[in-house]
Amino acid sequence: MGHGLPAPRDGGLSATAEAADSDSAGPDSPGGSGSPGRASGAGWSRAPGGRVPRDSPRRRAAQWGLAVLLALVWLPFVVLSTSRTTVLSADFYSQALTEANAYDRLYTEVLPDPAVESLLSGLPVDPSLVTANLRTVLPPSTVEAMTDEQIGRIVDYLRARQGDVEFSVDLTPIFGNISGLANRYIAGEIGTGTSYQVESVTQFTRSVLDALDDIVAGRPPTALPTMELSAQDTDRVVEAVLGRLKPAERDAVAAPLRADLRSGDVAGALARVGPLLFEGDERAVGEMRAHLTDGAVLDLGVRLSDLRDEPAISAVSRLHDVAAALDGLTLALLGLAGLICVAIVALAAARGRSRTRVLAGAVVVAGLAAGVLGVVLRMLLPNPLLALEKPGGPLPLGAGAVLADFSRHAYADIESDYLRIVVWTLVVGLVILGGALLVALSARWGRAGRRRRLAAGFAVAAPLMIGLTWVAFPGAAANARELCNSQVRLCDSRYDEVTYLATHNAMATSEDRFLGPTQDPSLVHQLDLGVRGLLLDVHHWTTPEQVDAVLETLPPSTRAAIEPLTRNARSARPGLWLCHNLCQLGALDLTTELGKVRDWMDRNPTEVVTLIIQDEVPAPEIAGAVAQAGLSRVVVTPPADEDGEWPTLREMVDSGRRLVVFTEIQDLPGTFLRSFYRYASDTPFSVDSPEKLTGCARLRGAAGSPLLLLNNWVTDAAPSRQAAVVANRADRILTRSKQCETEQGRRPTFVAVDFVNIGDAAAAVDQLNAAN
Repeated sequence: MGHGLPAPRDGGLSATAEAADSDSAGPDSPGGSGSPGRASGAGWSRAPGGRVPRDSPRRRAAQWGLAVLLALVWLPFVVLSTSRTTVLSADFYSQALTEANAYDRLYTEVLPDPAVESLLSGLPVDPSLVTANLRTVLPPSTVEAMTDEQIGRIVDYLRARQGDVEFSVDLTPIFGNISGLANRYIAGEIGTGTSYQVESVTQFTRSVLDALDDIVAGRPPTALPTMELSAQDTDRVVEAVLGRLKPAERDAVAAPLRADLRSGDVAGALARVGPLLFEGDERAVGEMRAHLTDGAVLDLGVRLSDLRDEPAISAVSRLHDVAAALDGLTLALLGLAGLICVAIVALAAARGRSRTRVLAGAVVVAGLAAGVLGVVLRMLLPNPLLALEKPGGPLPLGAGAVLADFSRHAYADIESDYLRIVVWTLVVGLVILGGALLVALSARWGRAGRRRRLAAGFAVAAPLMIGLTWVAFPGAAANARELCNSQVRLCDSRYDEVTYLATHNAMATSEDRFLGPTQDPSLVHQLDLGVRGLLLDVHHWTTPEQVDAVLETLPPSTRAAIEPLTRNARSARPGLWLCHNLCQLGALDLTTELGKVRDWMDRNPTEVVTLIIQDEVPAPEIAGAVAQAGLSRVVVTPPADEDGEWPTLREMVDSGRRLVVFTEIQDLPGTFLRSFYRYASDTPFSVDSPEKLTGCARLRGAAGSPLLLLNNWVTDAAPSRQAAVVANRADRILTRSKQCETEQGRRPTFVAVDFVNIGDAAAAVDQLNAAN
């Protein structure tokens, strides 16, 4: 092809790519306007001043040097940027703790640890009382707030806002929870007791104040005065009573207090003011404050500077030394990287090379270098907290496991943020490079024949559209799955052929601030965890005589711990209550909680739920509460004959009748409310250690009953988290289930446990259903 002749129609890729490159539009480009093409002057380029010397080894070396320099500048920029979004951010630590589920695992793994129980063994009460109730005094929200305080101190140190980190804990939120617990369980409502008539407002006022003095001393008033008060008389009494309160508390109490006294409800008035005056909890808090710095701060005696010998801690601490200049240094590095990119582009133009491709190549090199550095840093900075989960560590295994898991998530988050910057660096470089190549290919594509373009386009587009359609609309190619209790395979099983996870004393939860809880999550949250059987106790409000009778049945140490908490809780409340033995130690309104179960079932229309009620009240009252809660439309009427056939889960779901309600004692034939032991048997529940949870002996109910309740919890001074760790293990539950098949001819229908969020009882139930 002669000099100056037009290029062939199907010219080479290099020529067309150079001609179409984004940096070839000017007259100085190798293939731009005025250039005769590479055939006449390879290695030369035309500039405004004319021809320049061809590319040289020195310029190539300079080009590579600039690429290396860009990588060296980019490495510290990536490290500092990652540090800003991770170790220098409070949200980073909070996110890692949340990912490790640390706040809930405090109660499911740390407190049940035998080492923690041994630490509490010197207390005058059973350690299980402490661990069972600690979630009430120290709920997850308080733990999170206290943890955030420590996180703030660490971040302030790393940002050079303080010289060291002194780990201490402000216990003020705990004091508030103790006082709140006392207000709820110690003061309670004041009993009406006996009453006596008084003749003067002065005498009435004096009697009311004497009653308040009894409450402050922890004694229930033996009698209360009665008198019809005028509006003026009521104001005089209210003023005297409010004088006992702190000024900040008076406004909130004044109006309801006046209404109680005006209506003659003296007991209600005292119940409203009594908790604000009771000082038993304040004395206990005062003793705790005497051992604390400034009356509220617990110094843990640990400084971050003490841990600098650890490689990871040492590396993090170096951020403290450069934190003051960190923002300026990051911006300076970014600006320097920009200047290097400009120099790379200018040198590429001087060499007669594609500026776009050379710059893209340098960016890719920087990204690859950052990736290599990340691998090196990960090898040089191992996770120092992983050693905490090994036996023989400085912490109980439960606490060590939580901290180790937190550190794993923290390390993973750091790696993720670092990798994100590396990937975006590579993506930017590759996109720029790919864009230049696409422009070059488009020039060649424009010279291809029309048929060839259509055929190639169809060959690419057809499979792409089919794949996108399959991903976006999977329902068009797959049938919807039918679920029953969250599983397909259970739909054709009869109600009595399925195994259900159940919770013992399901209403007594730390989330609802019961004293001596047997569960942590509320009823609805238990359902969210997969529980489908709720064992509930329904009572009228506990009378003073019943309180004394229950206290007499307790061991001396337990009675001594609980008895003060029941003082002043000597009244009756109307309605039905979910409580265990003493409603004063925790109670939920039955109708309200049933309404929450109804709402949950409405949100989960394929789930079958069972209530097994210890009925300490007349059955018609329970049936009325079920109707009042709006559950009449979903309750199932059991077979009239105890050996009758139960419906399948599919039939129950399709009919909408998905709630089975049993009472333990009473039986209402022809209704939905039938006695559980008409259809079922159960196993013994008076077991004082996990090791004795063996076998499947029958306690109540007839032999060969179609339903079987496996009572799989320990009965001791208080519900035990430590016992639940052992009792709720899947292998132990599966072993007992096999024993049930041997001894009673069937596997359990219900597996009832304490602290369902501890252990893997749910996994055991899934395995039992899978083997059905």
